Amino acid sequence: MGHNGTWPLDDAWDWMTEGARLADAWVRSHESWVPPVEEELVVAARASELSRWYPFTSHNYLRFAADPDFWVSAEAAAGILPGAISFEKGGPDDNPAFRVWSGQLLGTPDPVLELVTPDADAAVAALVRLLAAESRPE
Repeated sequence: MGHNGTWPLDDAWDWMTEGARLADAWVRSHESWVPPVEEELVVAARASELSRWYPFTSHNYLRFAADPDFWVSAEAAAGILPGAISFEKGGPDDNPAFRVWSGQLLGTPDPVLELVTPDADAAVAALVRLLAAESRPE
């Protein structure tokens, strides 16, 4: 992985998918508040328009950036998309729930919860629509 977007996007998605698979395997073998649904979410995101962005996780949030080195500088961090999908055992009977957020996490104003769903594909579709709406000129 190099600076200035030199990490191929397909490699980033391959790495993210493998990391999600391994994270889910660990969660299945341990007591955790995080359900083993990260791979399901990453696969759904990769099959969507979100695949044109670099994926990354921040705790239990799947997020996206224009540059793979978003943490290197304030300029690169400005390329983080203003939306994310979190996953947790927050559904009925502790079933997995995906939460779609608009805005920047840890930013001002606070992010807004847009949707809660048990379906990874529905969460991804909602984030795609949300990001498309936010990028339209007013």
